[in-house]
Amino acid sequence: MEPMTAGSAGRTFDEITDALGNRSRPEMSWISKVLGMPVERVEGAVYGITHEKELIMELSENIARTGRSYYAQFPAPIELYALVRLSHPENIVESGVASGVSSASMLLGIRANRKGVLHSIDMPVFRVGRRGGDSWAIPQGLSSGWAVPVRLRKGWDLREGRSEELLEPLLDEITTLDFYCHDSPVDVAHFAFEMKTIGKHLKPGSVVVADNTDRDTFDRTARLAGATAYYRRGSSLGAFRVP
Repeated sequence: MEPMTAGSAGRTFDEITDALGNRSRPEMSWISKVLGMPVERVEGAVYGITHEKELIMELSENIARTGRSYYAQFPAPIELYALVRLSHPENIVESGVASGVSSASMLLGIRANRKGVLHSIDMPVFRVGRRGGDSWAIPQGLSSGWAVPVRLRKGWDLREGRSEELLEPLLDEITTLDFYCHDSPVDVAHFAFEMKTIGKHLKPGSVVVADNTDRDTFDRTARLAGATAYYRRGSSLGAFRVP
């Protein structure tokens, strides 16, 4: 592989954000606040994703091949990759998979760190006809995480079912909860259940990232852990790190 120059890295980064969608342009200051790290260090992790262009293009092509160029998906995949790269988690738990954009982002971080396991829970919702159904619905004949490149799936612990039934047993099974990602459709009661369940397993250094948050619940969960929740660009995407 030829060494990447500053100019070529910039072009590659633009290609990656184009493939992942305009919302994927990262907010460096958000990651910096969440992890309490200098922006310069965050930038190094963020731009490290340029080395994964081939896999990201494969992810994008897998999605496009189903007749849609976009599914409702995690809005900050590059930040998610950087958060994993910078926090070096052993055990990541994810609630909500769908096409697998968030899963692929964390699996890329694990691959770059050369450590960690992703444990994902998903209750698949299937598309009605070729285009109908919820924006996150899985195409008929495919399964949760269908867009994740095969090369990234080694060691991925993917479990299908409701988190109300699977989350507590999973957390009891793994040794630590180092990183948690919530990426399920908006449901305040469901979100409150997940926050209450993971709260008992958080420890110093644990990172929690959640889209479709109920802010009152998320802020309270952060405070109980002695942390502060920060939100990306005033959206419902929040994160905190336990001190």
